[in-house]
Amino acid sequence: MALPPHFRQLVFAALLLLTLPAGVDAAKGTADSRGPEWSQLTPDQQQILAPLAQDWPNLEGKRRTKWVEIAKRYPKMTPQEQQRLQSRMQQWASMTPEQHAQVRERYKKLKAMPPEKREAIQRKWREYEGLTEEEKKALRDAHPASQPAATPQPIKQQ
Repeated sequence: MALPPHFRQLVFAALLLLTLPAGVDAAKGTADSRGPEWSQLTPDQQQILAPLAQDWPNLEGKRRTKWVEIAKRYPKMTPQEQQRLQSRMQQWASMTPEQHAQVRERYKKLKAMPPEKREAIQRKWREYEGLTEEEKKALRDAHPASQPAATPQPIKQQ
């Protein structure tokens, strides 16, 4: 199975951003608002959002509000969903601001794609996730351009 270049990065970015709530009330996160300070979060919210603690002062208000909304939903998630969210937060926290901007841009492009194309990407991702680690490694070795780079590459529209 051949995956297009940068496929893993695109799918990671889309899945990460899909975990964010789509309809946070605009009044909760206006452009002027800094959102809640770290010290204003409950101890449970701080524990859930711990991977973002260092970057919290740099987050804009609407982003803080979105993460707080996610933390509120966290207890209702399955253990697998919680683990996936923690992993994604850690990956997000390890990215540079430039990488964050690139991921957001890719997400916008993914959302603008026709539903059939998005479904095809999701189907290929599910197929990839179903592979054994050995098969994934063989696929990565055969397609080095699809491996995550230090700086994500832009999505090429076809």
